[in-house]
Amino acid sequence: MRSLLIHNAVIFGKPSYSAVLCENGIIAAFLNEREAEKAHCEHCLNAKGNVLLPSFFDSHLHLSEYGLRLNRLNLNGTSLDESLRLIREKAKQTPKGAWITGGGWHKTYFGKFPTRKLLDEISTEHFIALSSQDFHATWANTPAINLLNLEEFSDEELPKDAEGKLTGVVFERAALQLASMAKVSRAELAKAIETAQAKLFEFGVTDVFTIEKADALPAFLELGERLKLRVNTAIYIESLAMAKTFFKTHRVKNLALNAVKLFIDGSLGAETCAVLEPFENTSHFGISLYADADLVSLFKMIEREGLNIAVHAIGDRAVRRALDAFEKIGANPRSAFRHRIEHAQMIDDEDLSRFSKLGVVASMQPIHIREDIATARRLLGKRQGKLYRFKSLLESGATVVFGSDAPIETPSVLEGMFYAVERRDKEGQVWYGKERLSFEETVHAYTQTPNWLVNQGKRGKLEIGYDASMVMVPKERLSDSREENRTPSVIATISSGEIVFENL
Repeated sequence: MRSLLIHNAVIFGKPSYSAVLCENGIIAAFLNEREAEKAHCEHCLNAKGNVLLPSFFDSHLHLSEYGLRLNRLNLNGTSLDESLRLIREKAKQTPKGAWITGGGWHKTYFGKFPTRKLLDEISTEHFIALSSQDFHATWANTPAINLLNLEEFSDEELPKDAEGKLTGVVFERAALQLASMAKVSRAELAKAIETAQAKLFEFGVTDVFTIEKADALPAFLELGERLKLRVNTAIYIESLAMAKTFFKTHRVKNLALNAVKLFIDGSLGAETCAVLEPFENTSHFGISLYADADLVSLFKMIEREGLNIAVHAIGDRAVRRALDAFEKIGANPRSAFRHRIEHAQMIDDEDLSRFSKLGVVASMQPIHIREDIATARRLLGKRQGKLYRFKSLLESGATVVFGSDAPIETPSVLEGMFYAVERRDKEGQVWYGKERLSFEETVHAYTQTPNWLVNQGKRGKLEIGYDASMVMVPKERLSDSREENRTPSVIATISSGEIVFENL
């Protein structure tokens, strides 16, 4: 019988106890320190007065892409000049005719959108395609852009310069297609997923809801028993048929198909999210995808497949359109389906109560606040108060879960918690503090609620009979989260009674 005793801990929600006994991956008992001294077990972990929480559930990330990005060109937080230097160095190290991929660039740091001319000056003997931080734009050189079938995309997705030529930055569907043209072997992708798994364990994450293309699924199969992360998958609608075939043919431990993902707008950073009123000092309303009738038809089709709907909607217009479509298909809290709006960043007052009434989950990412505050001030002005309405949603009765959107942002849950609890900008000023959550509310959105949402049974709580998946964090986590740079690191991660990360 596998057994693990964790003692000398501050146990979340259990002030009368300081130790937990785990047997065969299940929480068997809570003990005081005197009782813990008498317990016999195979492994013993001294928490040294630190805090024990349920392990974290990242409710929105791109697992395989996160793993790949860890070993690709990283432009996060860099200026345009610094990015060009890094790309130039990468080109020197890369064989001619090969792809240079990665990204993470942001218009805020560049000051403007970049051009293909800048990349062509570095190389036209490579294919260069670099995703923006939010993946809704791709910056490419001429050889890469020439691979696109331009007739598949709208003019908004393919902006042109004054001479009528493509600028070198493409958006939305064109961006995703261009960024995915560099082929990755099954073995390489499996290695990337395993690398991502190790990093997530370092952040205390044992469960994920990941957005994937069906062609990534064989890499999970190749991992076999090495896949210890519990992976709930939302498949892009374009590859649903392939995903159905895969799951019909293969059973992979810890991998499940939960939902179908589709986009109905872009992002705030790319200035493509669909808004009810134009961005400040412009006539631009963002990009809206799918006609309303087509959206309803797609929602019905997904339900017929017995799967949940995970619809990407960031702007207030997109959120309203998604809620309208859910209403038309008869979504309600009593349904067996647990449909979700991914991001739900900007919500109009009139739509707040509709999440609860329709039983639609708000799947949100507090960590995005870090970059979005400056962008929101520039693009939205007085409408910034519509963004990240955590408290308003909870008070309306809505179900709220939190994730990271990695690799767009870090999957560090403790950093995400800072923005949910503190909502401070880079100068330390509180940003719309009425939407701040308590520490307890934030923990639930990262633990208990997402586990319930994907029907994982007795998981996400520190209770007897529940799965023994826990994370140990420094005791300062409960007393001082006022400054982001004081956000502490995870000390240990336990998954089903097994220590998968330890830094004691």
